[in-house]
Amino acid sequence: MLRKKNTMRRFLFVLCTAGITMTASAAEESLAADSSAFQQMLDSLGLHKNDLESKVRSTLMFGGSSPVSFSGEGRLKLQYHGFKEGHAKYLTQDRSYLASNWEGNESFVRIGMVARAGRNTVLWSKIGFQHTLPGTFVNKDADGRVSNRHDKSNESATIHEDMSAGIALRTVPASFWLKLGAIHWTEASPLSIWKSQPRLFAWEYLPFEVEQPIARYYEYNMALGERTGRAAWNKKAFQGINLESINLPGNLYFNLLYGSYERYDNFEWDFAELSADQNYTDWDSHPAKGKGIGDPFRRVFHARFAAKELFNKMTPGLNFLKFNYSEDVICVDKFKGLFRTYVLPDTTTSSLRRGELKSFIIDKSGLGAKAYYKEPWVASLDLRGPVTEKLDIHADFALTRIDTTTYEVSKRVLNPNTPDSIVQYYLNKANSSSSVSPAFYTRIENQYFIPFNLDLAIIGKEFYSPMSFAAPVDAFFPFGSNLLGPGKFIGRGEASPYTKNMAGFNLTLAPKLTGYGHLRVSYGQHFQLEAARDVLYFPYRLNGQDLFSFLHSSYNRWGNHRSDLSLKDKYKNRLGDETYQRDNADQKPLGHESGALYSDYLSMYECFVPYEDEIQARANLNNTTKRDTYGKGDRLDGSFYYVNTDSSGKKDTLYSKSGFVPVHQKFTFNLEIDYAYDIGKIFGYPRDMFFGVYAALNGVSTAFKPLAFNEKSDDMLLWGTYVRFEPAVALTNKFYLLGLAGFERWASQKAYMKFKTNNVLHSPIDYRDYAIGIGFDWEMLSRVGLHARVKYMQHDDINVSENNYKTPVISTEIKMWF
Repeated sequence: MLRKKNTMRRFLFVLCTAGITMTASAAEESLAADSSAFQQMLDSLGLHKNDLESKVRSTLMFGGSSPVSFSGEGRLKLQYHGFKEGHAKYLTQDRSYLASNWEGNESFVRIGMVARAGRNTVLWSKIGFQHTLPGTFVNKDADGRVSNRHDKSNESATIHEDMSAGIALRTVPASFWLKLGAIHWTEASPLSIWKSQPRLFAWEYLPFEVEQPIARYYEYNMALGERTGRAAWNKKAFQGINLESINLPGNLYFNLLYGSYERYDNFEWDFAELSADQNYTDWDSHPAKGKGIGDPFRRVFHARFAAKELFNKMTPGLNFLKFNYSEDVICVDKFKGLFRTYVLPDTTTSSLRRGELKSFIIDKSGLGAKAYYKEPWVASLDLRGPVTEKLDIHADFALTRIDTTTYEVSKRVLNPNTPDSIVQYYLNKANSSSSVSPAFYTRIENQYFIPFNLDLAIIGKEFYSPMSFAAPVDAFFPFGSNLLGPGKFIGRGEASPYTKNMAGFNLTLAPKLTGYGHLRVSYGQHFQLEAARDVLYFPYRLNGQDLFSFLHSSYNRWGNHRSDLSLKDKYKNRLGDETYQRDNADQKPLGHESGALYSDYLSMYECFVPYEDEIQARANLNNTTKRDTYGKGDRLDGSFYYVNTDSSGKKDTLYSKSGFVPVHQKFTFNLEIDYAYDIGKIFGYPRDMFFGVYAALNGVSTAFKPLAFNEKSDDMLLWGTYVRFEPAVALTNKFYLLGLAGFERWASQKAYMKFKTNNVLHSPIDYRDYAIGIGFDWEMLSRVGLHARVKYMQHDDINVSENNYKTPVISTEIKMWF
C-alpha cells in the first residue's frame, strides 16, 4: 500500500510538473516579442516614454518589499580555435587551443545586496569577480619584462574584482542617489559624454547582454535591428563618486561626477598615458599603478544640469567636463621616460642643422628636453525632445580648450661671478592654452510620410572632447564602417562615428513594413574641413571580434602598440607613418600611425598611409637614418623635410607629425542596406522565422564621389564592401537556431611594404574575409541561457600570402541570473 501511495505521489508530481511547464510554455508563446502594443497604449493615454522615465528609474534598482535582498549574475564561456602550419606566423606564435574566457570576455560572478533602511532610504552594494584562464599558447618572449612589451603568458589565471555601493534618498519633493566605486555608466550629450548606437547582430552574443527572454533578444537584434528608448546605451564608464537626482521640483535634473576614467589618448605618443601600457600589466613596483579605471594622478569632474520638458516637451541641458592632473606625475619615471626630445643646437639657423635626441633627465645630458601633460575641458549646450508628435530633434553645440603644462630641463647659475658659483639643473614650468574649438551636431527623427533620420555634424579641426562620440584623433576612416558590432576603434573610440576636422551628413530612410521586421537604407557624405595627413584606418567588421579573442599573450591587445609587438614573427603590414621610430624601440616604439594590425576591446583594425609613390614611402621609412632632406630626382620637394623640425626649422619639438606623409582634404561616402523580416507567415510557420541581410559600400577619396564600386580610380585611397546574411528560426519560444554567412573586402592601390634593407615596393591592399556558421540560443532553464556558435573563418591577403589564415571557432557560453 505504501508503495502504491509513493507511486501515486510520483505520478501526480510528474503530471503537475508537466502541466505547469506546458502552461508556462503556452503563456510564453502567447506573448509576442513585438513591443508595439506598449507604445500604442502610451499613445492612447497621451503619454511619452520620457513621462515614465523618472518613475521607472526610481524603482529599477530597489523594487520589492523585502528589507534585505540579494541578486546576481554569473557567466562562463569556453572557446576552441586552432591554426595549422602554413598559416600567418604571428598567429601561430600566439595561439590558444582552448580558452576559458579571456580578458574582455571573462567568466564572472556578481552579487548585489539591497537593504531598505527605511521607507525613504535604500542602500545597495555590488561586488564582482572576473577570471581568465588564457589556455596554452606559444610565445618565446613570455618571460621577458621589457618596457611597453610586458607579456601575460607567465600567468595561468588572472582574477579581477570590482565593487560599488550607493544610497538612494527618496522624498516627496526630491529624490537622489549617491554611488561610489565602479562602474558608473554615465551619459550627457553627443559632444560631451556619449557613444553612438552601433548595429549589433544576433550572431555576436555579447559578454554584457542584459537579462531578457530569448525572443526579446532577437527582437532587438533582428526584427528591430536597433535598440531605442531604455534599451539604448549611450553611456561610458567612469569610477569614483556620482551624485544624481531622481526627482527634483520643477522637473529639474543634475548629475555630478568626480573620479577616474578610461584612457583615451594612447594614440598620442607625444603624451604620457599613465593608465595605458604598464599600468594594467602587473608591472612590478610601478609607482603609477592604479586600481580599477584610471591612475592616481588624473581625475575628471563632470556636471550636467537639465530642465525636463522646459520648452513644451523639449529638454535643454548644460554639460561640463574638466580633466585635472596632479603635478606629482612629473616625479614618475614612467611618465618622464616616454619623452625624448629632438633639440636643435641653434634654432636661429637653417633647419638642416642636425640636432640631438635627448631623454628627459634633470642633468646636463637632458638639458633642453621637454615633457608635458594636457588638461582638456569641454562645455556643451544640448536640446532634445519631440518638436511635434512625429518629429524629434537632438542638437548639441560644444566648445573645447586644452590647457598644457610644459616642463623643460633648464639650467641656472647660482652665485654668478664668484668662486662659489654653482650650475644647477632644474625644471622650468610653463602654462599655455589652446584656442577654443567648436563643434555642432544634430539628429532629426521624422515620422511624417516616409520615416527618416538625418544626422548632421561639423567637428572643428582642433575639437578635443575625449569622452564624446567624436574621436580626438588626427586621422580618417570610411564613415560608418566602425559602427558594426560593439568593438572599440581608433583612440579607444567606442561607437564614435566622427573624428575631429570632419563634417557631413548621414540620411537613413526607414519605411514602415507591414509585418514584423525592418528596412533601413543609409547614405552619407563626409569630408575634412581642412587638408590633413593621409593616415587611414579601417576595421575588420566580419571576423574582427574573433580575431581579437585569439591574441592573449600581451596587453598590446588593449590598443597599446601594434598587436604583434611582443611576438617574434610579425604581421606583414603595409607602411603607415613610420617616423616615430627611435634608436631604442623599447623606449619609443612605433606609434599608432605606423602601418600595423591593432586590437582593442572586441575589435581589430588596421592602419596604413596611401603614399603617392615609392620615393615618398621610402623617405618616411628612412628618416631615422638622420638624413636631412629628400628629393625627387634633381628637384627638391618641399613636403619632404626632416621629421624632427617644423617647416621653418626655427622650433625644437618633441617630434613633428608633418614629415614624409602626403596631405589631402579627404572625402568619404557610405551606402548601407539593413533588412530583416519574419518570413514565417509566408510558409505558414507559427513562430519567428527571420531572414536578415546587411550590405555596405564605403570609401575614402581625395575628391568628392557620390559612390564608387571599386578601388581603381586615381583619387580613391581606400574602398570596402561588406555583406552578411543571418537566418534565424524559433523552434520554440525558448530555442532559436541561427546561421551566418558573410564576406568582407578592403582594397587600396596606394599601399607599400618594407622589404629587406629598408627597400620599399608597391603592394596593393586586397583583403578578403569569409565566414560561415551555425549556432543556437537556448533558454534552457528559468533565467539560465546557453549560447553556442560554430564558425569557420578565413582571411586572404591576395598580394601577401604570408598573412593568410583560416580556422574553425567553436564557442559555448552559459549565462544566468539569480
